[in-house]
Amino acid sequence: MTKQDYIHVYERDLQRLITEMEAYGQQEDIWLTAPGISNTAGHLAQHLIGNLRTFVCLPMGDFSYVRDREAEFKAVRFSYEELLKELYTLKADVKTSIEKVKDLDAPYPIEVKEVYEGQTNDFMLCHLLAHLAYHTGQINYHRRLLTK
Repeated sequence: MTKQDYIHVYERDLQRLITEMEAYGQQEDIWLTAPGISNTAGHLAQHLIGNLRTFVCLPMGDFSYVRDREAEFKAVRFSYEELLKELYTLKADVKTSIEKVKDLDAPYPIEVKEVYEGQTNDFMLCHLLAHLAYHTGQINYHRRLLTK
C-alpha cells in the first residue's frame, strides 16, 4: 500500500471506532463488562490510543508519548467526552505521522520482538491496522450485547 492508502484506511477505521463509541446509548456503558467478556469498550479504546500513540505517532510522527499499558486495561483514564476527544486527536495525529514517513520499506525504528524481527514501516502499519480492526470489532460486539 502507499502512504495515501494507509492514511485513507486509518482515517476510515479510526472513524469506525469513534462511531462505535458514539453509538452507546448510555455513556457509562462503555465501562461495563458482560458475561464472558473481560474487557470494556472504554478499556479497549484506551488500549488502542496507547498502542497507536506508541507504535505510530511516537516513532513515525515524533509525537511524545509515555505509555502505561497496564492502566489502559485497569484504570478509567478518561471521561466519555475526554475519550472521544482523544480518539479524534489520535485520528489527526496518526494521519500526520504517516505523512512524515519517508520510506515505507525502511526498517521500523523500534524493535518489537512480539511481532517479528526486521519489520519495516509498511509491515508495522499493516500489523497495527489489523490490531485496530480486531479491537473495533470487539467494541462493536460489546455495544450490541449491552444495547439490545
